[in-house]
Amino acid sequence: MKTVIIGAGPASLMAATQAVKKGGEVIVFEKMKTAGRKFLVAGEGGFNLSHIGELDDFISYYSHAEMANIIRQFTNEDLIHWLEDIGIQTYVGSSGKIFPIKEIKPAMVLTTWLNYLKQNGVVFVFHATLIDFDQNSVTIKTKNECENITFDRLILGLGAASWPKTGSDASWVSLFQSKKLEVIPFQSSNAGCVCNLPSDFLTQFQGSIFKNVIVSHKNNNRKGEVLVTEYGLEGAPIYYLNPSIRNDFSFPIIIDFKPNYQLTEIVDFLKKSKNTTLGLKHLKLPDAFIFWCKTYLNKDDYTDHKVIASHIKHFMVPINRLRPIEEAISCCGGVSWGELDTNLRLKKFPNISVIGEMVDWEAPTGGYLLQGAFSMGFVAGSAI
Repeated sequence: MKTVIIGAGPASLMAATQAVKKGGEVIVFEKMKTAGRKFLVAGEGGFNLSHIGELDDFISYYSHAEMANIIRQFTNEDLIHWLEDIGIQTYVGSSGKIFPIKEIKPAMVLTTWLNYLKQNGVVFVFHATLIDFDQNSVTIKTKNECENITFDRLILGLGAASWPKTGSDASWVSLFQSKKLEVIPFQSSNAGCVCNLPSDFLTQFQGSIFKNVIVSHKNNNRKGEVLVTEYGLEGAPIYYLNPSIRNDFSFPIIIDFKPNYQLTEIVDFLKKSKNTTLGLKHLKLPDAFIFWCKTYLNKDDYTDHKVIASHIKHFMVPINRLRPIEEAISCCGGVSWGELDTNLRLKKFPNISVIGEMVDWEAPTGGYLLQGAFSMGFVAGSAI
């Protein structure tokens, strides 16, 4: 049995982990000079490998029902046990995210994993680019030479279009389309939101953080921290709302700056204050919000407690668009689920599997993205 895997991201490495257990030859080709580039980039912002939680709740964070079956085959609990088996101890943070213990850095996790694979016979070939494939062979370019390689099973983990510096540039799309495989156009996911806020406001308060707010879009909402940027807003609640925002840019984001206060409680608090400005400060509202009220509301509205309270509970931010896909943490879009069977094999090419961000799915940050990749790799590798 000869298994060829193209791409060396987390989904592919997990596929290799399972494939090598089946025996036979396992070769991983990667077009970059090292494995796991995006895996390491993900670790720069806090290396949450997954998220704790009951399985039924956990799978609700994924965009497509097909992912539920995949996650159930390799769960967040399974990931913890597998990491322990290769020597990576984890802990659960206060937010429910699963991290390697503090002594273990992202590069150490990757090195441990790669060493495990190499010790079990997996061969890695770098600077290798996919050119073409058919049912039993694949053409790969290495060092300016094209080589035709036969396989029993081929697993493709070529990434999507976000963070192209890590090798995910979606260059494979035209090849798939030439083979009459449906690819849903990629769009930004887990991206910042370009907002129609005054430029002087954004310039002055770039870097400010709105803590413990609830952000809403239509019938969806999320609590957390929001960062003011030069173009608008970003942060976990904004990322979580991306699917809703993407479907209707005409509807504004709504921020509740005091989710633990009722509107009437805020009005009563402001009435007892010497003036509006002191009242807002005593409520510990962000300086950016106070500036906005003082600058963009007329005097009558600024001194009207009900008007101010309504802005505190229902601050409307008009949306322009999401940030470009090159800046996005992840993507939606990719190979249509209609092209795949339940084990992620292409129906038109049964010996070939497609995994990771190549497939049309999305999930929020917080460990769900990596868990999705791990689970897909597990399913594809186990199906050999």
